[in-house]
Parts: sequence; structure tokens; C-alpha cells
Amino acid sequence: MASSISTPQGSDRRSVWFLVAVLGAVLAVMLTSYVVYSSLPPRAPPADNVVFSRPSISEGNASFVVESVSGGPYPHTGFRVNLTVNGFSAEPAPLAASRILNRLSIGPNVYVIFWDDADGDGAVSRGDPWIVSGDNIPLPTLSLFEFGLQYQGQWTAKAFWSTT
Repeated sequence: MASSISTPQGSDRRSVWFLVAVLGAVLAVMLTSYVVYSSLPPRAPPADNVVFSRPSISEGNASFVVESVSGGPYPHTGFRVNLTVNGFSAEPAPLAASRILNRLSIGPNVYVIFWDDADGDGAVSRGDPWIVSGDNIPLPTLSLFEFGLQYQGQWTAKAFWSTT
């Protein structure tokens, strides 16, 4: 018996060349992206002047503490607080004195930020507790939160959490 070897038809050759062209284009895009992004300057490292613990949720409120402080002291009068919920931000506000509530509005919702100067030095310090809550109600469920504590426009300490 004689075996026959088939040669690719014209349409098969075009398919192979089309596939080679598509793969070449993808490779060119990947190479160009690598070259462009590797030439960008590196991002600034996150601020570690004030570092918060991981927030915990209890009774619908988020709570966290200042885990560490480097530099400083950082008096509370130099800070502004901000809150972002599901991508919508409040207007930044000056940080109120210890045990005085900051109320921030985002749309129809009001959020309360509470800070306690645990060591009484008038500055944000290691061990100071923070609470973020709704205004006499729990935080909304199924939401993403970003709390920002900005010092004199120079750096911002952040805490992130979500509710279920």
C-alpha cells in the first residue's frame, strides 16, 4: 500500500501565517510594555511615619490602633482625616482633639471618627486607639473603606478594611 503525504492547502498556510502574525504582535506589545514600565521611576515607598494595626470589625464599627510611629512627635493639630467608602471620599477635615468626634459626610451617610490620645501628650502616638463608625448606626455592609490620616500635606497613614 502506498501512503500519501498531504501538503497544506492554501487556506491552511494562511491560517498558520495569521497565527504567527498574531503571536508576533502579542509578543511585541508585551516587550513594549516591559520597556515602557521598566523606564518609569519607582513609586515612593508607603509612609511609615504612622502605621496602623489591621482594623477589626465589632458591632458594626471598625477599630484599630497606632502600631508604630517613627519621627515625630506629630501633634494632632497637624493632621487632616479623610474617609473613602466604595470609591467615594469625604472632604478632608482637621483632626479634632482627643475624644472629640470628627463627622464626615459621604453622600447621605455620616461617618464618625473617634481618636483617643492614650498617653495624653497631644500627639498621635503608639497605642492610640481609633474607631470609625456610622452616626449612631453600624457601618454599611458589603463596603470597602479607606481611612487616611494626612500630616501637614507631607504624608498619609492609611488603614483599609471591608464589611460583610
